[in-house]
Amino acid sequence: MTYMEKDAFASKIVYFSHPVFSHRTKTERRCMKILKKLNPKEVINPANLGLRHDIEEQINRSDAIVGMAVSGKFTYVVGKELELAEERGAELFTLMVENKNDIGPLVEGVPKEIVHLSQEESKEFVERMITGDLRESILSLFIGNLGRRF
Repeated sequence: MTYMEKDAFASKIVYFSHPVFSHRTKTERRCMKILKKLNPKEVINPANLGLRHDIEEQINRSDAIVGMAVSGKFTYVVGKELELAEERGAELFTLMVENKNDIGPLVEGVPKEIVHLSQEESKEFVERMITGDLRESILSLFIGNLGRRF
């Protein structure tokens, strides 16, 4: 689901900022599909860049940045990338995500209700997410596929 026009990103370079735990997941693929439907010139996915790429350089060359808010929260790194993009004059967008099956809406700007987590809060948030996914993965070995949140 999206609130954006079909050509909202036409001829724009869009940087997709999202937490590392969502890299290479169904959630990431589904989010990328949504972004590509808006006809950008290019979508920069940091998951495909590797550690040696200069993320700041990629953000600097972007016209817009889409930050993934998970359960109404920006992890520390996503928040910092959005701040950097805003300083550089890029347009900001937020993609609301609860899980791999509940993605959207994509909205312009950053809604006031989005919580920006500190480094410590992000660490705790991610640990809770990963612990839950790991527990589900282990249980699925014995009682079948319960599915992962991301």
